[in-house]
Amino acid sequence: MGRSTAEWVEWARQRRVSFEIAPLTEMRGSEKLQVGFALSLYAEIPMDKAPGDERRKAGTAIKEELVGFVEEAFPPDARRAKTELDPPRTAVLRPENKMTPEVSLTWRIFHADEYLKPVSAADRDELGSVEQRLHELGLKRGHW
Repeated sequence: MGRSTAEWVEWARQRRVSFEIAPLTEMRGSEKLQVGFALSLYAEIPMDKAPGDERRKAGTAIKEELVGFVEEAFPPDARRAKTELDPPRTAVLRPENKMTPEVSLTWRIFHADEYLKPVSAADRDELGSVEQRLHELGLKRGHW
């Protein structure tokens, strides 16, 4: 996409893009392990579009923009961790955003060398730079 930081900030404001980061946990035997993080992005569905096909197309375009945003903000060749995109969710309703319909995409972030490798203190520290980058590009944590 090749947008500048200012263009991403404006895009995030217009689309009301927010994010959440949660622990990614798995069970190994009877032990619950945090193996990574789940990064979820949310963007409001344009309710000014006519219901049906027009609104679905707008939602699909927003999903593509969210994927493009992550690819540009965190280029694959610069990532140390592995990421996988979960199936998209549309028309998500969250109390944090006053039940306004949103598109949601979630990336699972985990160690590239071993999926069940527990998260370390260094991994948690590195997550701070991810959050900082999201804020720099105009995203709000939780909601607008």
